[in-house]
Amino acid sequence: MATANHSKQISKPWLSWAFWIICFFGINILLAVVQEKLNITFFKGQLLLQGGCEIGIIIATLLINHFYTKEKFHFSNWNIFLRSWMVDFFIGYYIIAIVLNHNQMHHIGLYFVLAALIGTAEEFTFRGMILGSLIHNWRGKNPILGGVLLSSLIFGLTHAVNAFSQPLPNTIVQIVVAFSLGVILAFMYLRTNNLITPILFHLLVDFTSISLTNTTESQAGWGAALPILIVALLVLFFQLKPRPRNKIKRDFNL
Repeated sequence: MATANHSKQISKPWLSWAFWIICFFGINILLAVVQEKLNITFFKGQLLLQGGCEIGIIIATLLINHFYTKEKFHFSNWNIFLRSWMVDFFIGYYIIAIVLNHNQMHHIGLYFVLAALIGTAEEFTFRGMILGSLIHNWRGKNPILGGVLLSSLIFGLTHAVNAFSQPLPNTIVQIVVAFSLGVILAFMYLRTNNLITPILFHLLVDFTSISLTNTTESQAGWGAALPILIVALLVLFFQLKPRPRNKIKRDFNL
């Protein structure tokens, strides 16, 4: 989609984010109306509604990207995914199940689907669309590092909307954790040139969080966040081999 000789538009990633925010609130307001009209109060129904919200966000992101941002989503190096990530996921899942005792985890299938939808929606948006747009439209030096840091900051700040539904200290911790995790996920994407890599790790993070708490509400705290960040860093540095900068530049037509 993006080409090497395209003109830099510094406003494009910011407008893409703004369009996404408008869609995000619009979808959530619509589903809130549906929830009130249908009087959906049971937990399983709320999970299904949130899943519908994530599907709406995925569609909105794809439309924004197709008609405006026009960033290419990279899906290559599948051997990395096939060789490593499936094994990592199931190991992680069964460790959680053993620690918690499986019968304490409710609606496992719905948790998994919801985590997959959240991971896909957020990675399409923040790594696929916004990171790529920031790299392509960066006017200063180090577009890759600048894109990684700024897209992660945007990812973190987007979680500020959770302040409407949870205590402010939890939201602040969540913003910091989301920024840190965003940096790691961005480098996962750049190192593998495959958006599936951060999607799968994001899925595992959210699936773990939802399964541990049996709720989709944030339970942000450093006690829960630090192990996730440590595992993410270990995976990044010991499982994913660094790619030469010139190859990353070639991926993004720099």
